[in-house]
Amino acid sequence: MPRAVRSVIARLFPNEDTLGPSRLFCWLLIRRRRLPFLLLPTETTSPRVSLALYSAQRWRAKMWRAALTLLLKTPAAAVFHRITLQAGEHSEMLQFLAEQSGLPADQLPTPAIKFGGLESVKSRLVLLVCDAANRPMKVIKVGLDAAGRAATDREADLLRKLPANMLGCVRLTGRLVTPQISAFATDYFPGESPGDDIGMEILFHSWINPEPAVAMESFDTWRELEAEAVVVAPAAWRVLRAALAGSRVRSTLYHGDFAPWNIRAVNSQNLQVFDWERGNLRGFPGWDWFHFIIQTAILARRYSAERVAAEVEELLVSPRFQKYAAHAGIQSVAKPLLLAYLLHHRWVVQPLEGGKMVEEVYAILAAHWNLAPDLADKSRDPAAARPGLWSDARKQLQTASAQLANVFWEPTLTATTRPPVLVQVKSSWPMALFCSLWLAEVASMHYFYTQHVMLLPFYVFPCLLAAWKMNRTWGLLFACLAAPLDPLVAVAKGTIPWQPDVIGWNIIMRFISMQICVFLADRVRLQEGLLNQILVRRQRPADFAGNWAVMLLSWLLFFIIAWGDIFTGPRVSFLPLYLFPIILLTLFFNVYWGTFAAMLGAFVASMDEYASKYNANAGEVFGWNLTMRFLMLLMVVLLLDRLRQGNILFSPRTKK
Repeated sequence: MPRAVRSVIARLFPNEDTLGPSRLFCWLLIRRRRLPFLLLPTETTSPRVSLALYSAQRWRAKMWRAALTLLLKTPAAAVFHRITLQAGEHSEMLQFLAEQSGLPADQLPTPAIKFGGLESVKSRLVLLVCDAANRPMKVIKVGLDAAGRAATDREADLLRKLPANMLGCVRLTGRLVTPQISAFATDYFPGESPGDDIGMEILFHSWINPEPAVAMESFDTWRELEAEAVVVAPAAWRVLRAALAGSRVRSTLYHGDFAPWNIRAVNSQNLQVFDWERGNLRGFPGWDWFHFIIQTAILARRYSAERVAAEVEELLVSPRFQKYAAHAGIQSVAKPLLLAYLLHHRWVVQPLEGGKMVEEVYAILAAHWNLAPDLADKSRDPAAARPGLWSDARKQLQTASAQLANVFWEPTLTATTRPPVLVQVKSSWPMALFCSLWLAEVASMHYFYTQHVMLLPFYVFPCLLAAWKMNRTWGLLFACLAAPLDPLVAVAKGTIPWQPDVIGWNIIMRFISMQICVFLADRVRLQEGLLNQILVRRQRPADFAGNWAVMLLSWLLFFIIAWGDIFTGPRVSFLPLYLFPIILLTLFFNVYWGTFAAMLGAFVASMDEYASKYNANAGEVFGWNLTMRFLMLLMVVLLLDRLRQGNILFSPRTKK
């Protein structure tokens, strides 16, 4: 491989005149997936500068890049192959690099090189040119073979046509075309790849062309998509064409691969975008924004298809996107336009990675938005092999694990702007005061009037109210205040002895119960069409045949937790632990199974308290405490069922 790499680099710096002056370049070869990836100069004192060519996105890649930065400063760097090349100083590429750096060719630092497409039919290289102080100055993109040169020419031509002084648009600083290579140079911009879309609405608004709205059929991208979609996805295209045909939207500057690895952000107001190979001066509005969310979720975050779809829905309902959609004229067609982007990316762009996931996201969103094509039901082939018992069980449990994680999913790619804390306090202080007085009243009633009586739902109420009327941060704050009140009041009254381990455990258990309620209430509150979901209830039949392993696991967990509850006695609270099997039964079966498990869990805990004579008046408070425990568990069941019915994370992939 080092010999093959050297032959590729030799095409950049031919040394036909062996008697003329030359430069000796020396690199360390870094592989990725057994293919050439980076050539890092051996002479540099800061590998971090050269590694700026590598825009790591996944956490493992970031760790590897950080480790490589340290490794290259140690003798262990000797494990990497060394690539040396004698480059003629009069070669056109070397003179081009010297011109861009402002240094004589004999003083030019060795450029770092990143490989791209050597395993395909489109070979390109990216070079990082530094000045005499080893500060990055220019980025040079070079096409080597016919396809690589054609792609480089297209990108260079588009960069020439980009509007001057436009936010995010890089400009050409040099061009080199020879019979062997095609290259262009742009300025190097510092900064990091953005982790979410904060500030991008400013860029996308500025990219909208000043011309009035035009018919969608007039876009080159529409004709390009139609030519491909009528062949590979005719049913899906008929639905989208019916939803989009005749619509008029504003055209926009279109990048085509607007993803974190092609963006540098100094701050939210200063974004620079590279790699305009797929760009267009007249593109569909919103597609670059969709691309950023979806490709980041698929390729960088490795989210499941359901989570990618959830990220998309978060974007569409965000006020920032809705304002942009109104400006671009796509507010009424945003959903079918997004589906059209998914079809285009899958069948026209045909990415090397993530194509199948894009199909899955399309299926989920199209079904959820009632834009899926009507397909004849295909009966299952009776000869098809059924999965084995253990294979089926393993698949069910993997799905259960993923669905359980989806319950506590949080949007991560659509930035949300919140008012300053002082503004929140000024607007929320009446509700905060009411919730505080409620907690104080419940604690006082507990201290002066009740004994051995459970009041957990009364403590949870202000937490839920704060989360619903203000935001989840306020709900969390009141959960932190309410969780220790009951145990500490009982200790102060002398109802229970001071045992730090037991008191600490019970406070943690109470906090977990409250926080789960607060989280679910907040997620339900943010659901679109919540009122309609409350008024129109959807019955879910329990699928025992498809979830038998989940059923067995749920009841096994339940009996283990019940045994632990009885074994440790009523002094130690196990209430939130019962929620794990209850959540599984609610998610995979229906609200009735969750309610039954909640009733059984409350009964076991209350009977343990009654049978052990933990309270002197256990018989008198048995019914009350049973009711309080059941209400607490039932609250989670109802919130979870409501969340599941209205959330795309649990949406089927077939048309409703």
